[in-house]
Amino acid sequence: MTVSDEYTEIIHSLKNKLPSLPKILQDLISKLSNPDSNLDQVEELVQIDQAITTQILKVSNKIEFLEPHEPRIVTIHDALHKIGYENAKRIALNFSVLKIMRITKFPTNFCCEDLWQHSLGVAVASSVISERLGLESPDQAYACGLIHDLGKLVKVSHNYRIFSKEIASAYRKDIDLHDLEIRRGLLRHDFLGYHLLDIWQMPKQLKQVVKWHHSESKTDRIDVECDQTNNLIDIVYLSNLIVNKLKIGYSGHRIFKKPSDKFLRSLNIKEEDLESIEIEIRETYEHSCPALLIL
Repeated sequence: MTVSDEYTEIIHSLKNKLPSLPKILQDLISKLSNPDSNLDQVEELVQIDQAITTQILKVSNKIEFLEPHEPRIVTIHDALHKIGYENAKRIALNFSVLKIMRITKFPTNFCCEDLWQHSLGVAVASSVISERLGLESPDQAYACGLIHDLGKLVKVSHNYRIFSKEIASAYRKDIDLHDLEIRRGLLRHDFLGYHLLDIWQMPKQLKQVVKWHHSESKTDRIDVECDQTNNLIDIVYLSNLIVNKLKIGYSGHRIFKKPSDKFLRSLNIKEEDLESIEIEIRETYEHSCPALLIL
């Protein structure tokens, strides 16, 4: 049995434990990848899901969007136009991913809320970095960042007690959880995430970003040939490091790994640029939280 077969077998063995892919999530990701999509198409999508519709109405009536003497918004059409196209897509996407996380049983030392905040942080950071570097669509980068750690849900579902021990070990030894997985020959959450998305029949690009989001070197990304995909992996890789440094949420370890000088040079990022990017990510995350956190 190959390593790939082993991971696929694990995913299939967990078929009744793992959450199914919400249809709206697949449609939303398709819309995020399409530069010609518009607010009317998003409205058509979210109207199918009452929970998402309710969330968007709730957000549109927050003080960040509603003027003091403005009447409450009661229709999804008005709500979407009030909060705007970008917020509408991201709130719907966030709600769909959070829904998957919430039905998973987490160990006591690794809770859903912490992983969610980390995932949202990486999504926001990926969008910021994509825009700063002029690489790829910020919406695509956001989606990749948001789902990059879904493989951890598979590990939790497979055996949350063992995963809890791995997290405790990474914390005690002060090492990166992914490094611990490699050193001990444990199940890798990046590979599990890839195979989960494969079962869900998600786009190839998304699967590859999830599979290689810990790989700094392009030569390690064995099956990636597309420049656009490599750019997205670079963005999510760097975003993940920065979000860990900023301590936004918790991904299973507390250590911060610095990106190599070679990697930063490949993105034309200087040390002083990195500092300003980190500040922008923190500010954007904090500003976005009232609308996007939805916890």
